[in-house]
Amino acid sequence: MENRRKQKRVPLMTLARITPHGLQKTVDAMIRDVSIHGMGVYVKGPYQKGDLLLVKISVKTEEGKAINESLYGQVVWATALEAAGQYAIGLEFHDMEKKNPALYAYIKRLEKLQN
Repeated sequence: MENRRKQKRVPLMTLARITPHGLQKTVDAMIRDVSIHGMGVYVKGPYQKGDLLLVKISVKTEEGKAINESLYGQVVWATALEAAGQYAIGLEFHDMEKKNPALYAYIKRLEKLQN
């Protein structure tokens, strides 16, 4: 698959909970990689470019501190996988620095470590 990302992503294997905007149904998603501008995830269910999703993420820092955040992401691409009902999707975030400062700082630290 062609890499069309504007920003470098950091590998981060963890679970998230995703809820399509306006719905109460929540599904588990496996985060593949993340940046301060977006993330790649594997998820069940049909998603399309433009869908707005609420992402609830919990990560544990190197110091053992838990960061629990909720943020909205817009689907910028979605690809059906070979397994029925499985999708790889790319999400784009806006204003993470202002709305989710703890998660923003954690991801920035991961980005610096990867360089």
